[in-house]
Amino acid sequence: MLSLATLQRSQLLRRLINTTMDASKNQPARRHPYKGKRPNHTAAAAAGAPRNVVPPRAPPPRVSTPPLTEQVPLDTPRFADLAKENLIHPIMLKTIIEDLKFDHMMPVQATTLHDLLAKRSDVLAQAKTGTGKTIAFLLPAIQTMLNKNRRPGSGVSLLVISPTRELAMQIAKEATALLKRIPQYQISFAIGGTNKNTEEKKILSGCDILIATPGRLYDHLGDERIRDCFHSLDTLVLDEADRLLDMGFMNDLKKIVACLPDKAKSNRQGMLFSATIAPHVEKVAHLVLSKDYKFISTIPKGETNTHDRVPQHLIVVPTFSDVAAALVGSVRSEIALQGQATFKSIIFAPTAALADFYGAILSALPGINNVSVLHSRVSQGKRTSVTNAFREAKSGTLVATDVVARGMDFPNVTNVFQVGVPMDKESYIHRLGRTARAGAEGRGTFIHAQDEMFFSKYTLKEIAFENTAADLSAKSEVKAVASRMESQAKTYQAWLGYYKTHAKAMGWDSEMLVRQGNKYALDGLGAPEVPGINKSTVSKMGLKGVPGLTVRPDPPRQQKGRGGGGEGRSAGAGGKGRRGPN
Repeated sequence: MLSLATLQRSQLLRRLINTTMDASKNQPARRHPYKGKRPNHTAAAAAGAPRNVVPPRAPPPRVSTPPLTEQVPLDTPRFADLAKENLIHPIMLKTIIEDLKFDHMMPVQATTLHDLLAKRSDVLAQAKTGTGKTIAFLLPAIQTMLNKNRRPGSGVSLLVISPTRELAMQIAKEATALLKRIPQYQISFAIGGTNKNTEEKKILSGCDILIATPGRLYDHLGDERIRDCFHSLDTLVLDEADRLLDMGFMNDLKKIVACLPDKAKSNRQGMLFSATIAPHVEKVAHLVLSKDYKFISTIPKGETNTHDRVPQHLIVVPTFSDVAAALVGSVRSEIALQGQATFKSIIFAPTAALADFYGAILSALPGINNVSVLHSRVSQGKRTSVTNAFREAKSGTLVATDVVARGMDFPNVTNVFQVGVPMDKESYIHRLGRTARAGAEGRGTFIHAQDEMFFSKYTLKEIAFENTAADLSAKSEVKAVASRMESQAKTYQAWLGYYKTHAKAMGWDSEMLVRQGNKYALDGLGAPEVPGINKSTVSKMGLKGVPGLTVRPDPPRQQKGRGGGGEGRSAGAGGKGRRGPN
């Protein structure tokens, strides 16, 4: 006889399913208005060292343990409830309950799993990062392999496309954990910064689940042998779809889908997960999902978001040359408040060069320990080691670009600093979301120059910032360290390229941009003179003929071999190319 608690759970599950199905029928897809144009940032080229093996014993992230801040009902459906309708194989149920210690579902799992498992519906799900969505798409895909009795190594059954390498590797770890009791199914990578030939051998030798970034995946699909591996593709997943599109991957996604078997004939299942639903997401939804796909949102209207409950301090400095000193002063202040032993922060910089600059400054000054830097120009092997080390660390500072802004789960981050204006409002919010996770407290600090006031005043007008005075006492220390750096020219060029995209919002023309950039190079970077920029780069940046630039001849051209295709390519600062994380 069923217990009262079990009956209540079953009733709740049915209500969740019925509500979702009704909403899907009556309102196929509520789209959020897409406000404002995004600046056209260029990508930094990804360099890397070979590393594409998923550690088989890597501990899985506990994504299905509901964060205290999620307001999840205490009696949400349990994974065990799926067994009552024979929707999940007993071996998978044992893995989830006994090995991963997951009991109750997260909302995104409760509202999507029944449709994905029982009906193999195509689903567009709106869900925040860190809410258990990875399990929500991996579990049905693995169950499909089991239902079809697929022979291991018979071809790719599940293809997951992710915007960044780090997120791809995180997904692969969770897939490895779910396959603990059925290790005969193999997981492979197709991501930038790794050895392409090694990846090719692994895919051809028998890959059942492939986790890929778009650029590298499309490079592989140029090989007919690789294309043939997808002849019986069962499931296609786009994770962080809005981020994929924001990074300029729409054309790559179209080309990738064109290389796959016809969806109507193969009857593959499509899943698309996105934190935001903007018009451009709808375009890619129709590319990979069936016409009668179901839209499911797990973000209740009026829900308290991270940016509504995390204290956020705004520090505005007179000039760009004061930004680094203000960052040092703010970090030291927060360390004194939090305590060195538990201070764990992420500092977001606009470009890879500025991340390197801030990382070097912080590492050279006393009182700030365990500083590491992460962006797409860091080799893949180093990126992996830095990511893992910071995830496990109890304290420390990670200086990064948006490569870790979304999808990455770093526990116990006490502070997030954003230095300079981000790409857009969504980037600001997702960066802030790296702190105050799983019920913990966190603090945010936004530092920018007076000329960037448009962003905090208008773009983030609904955020109640606490205005904080800048501590510029470290200005002489910062300039002394900066003046000894050999990267002044690279940082100056990156600064010009980035702020050219925001020049109109700041009321600058090209001459003002160059004047401000030159002042920053001399006063902020400690350069002895205005650094030179190659003639071709000046042209790509759209600054040809602007007074104040020191233009130098291009160096002799070197023949370059074809790269492996990372998660983003660039034609140079300000040039035309596919955007990606810096």
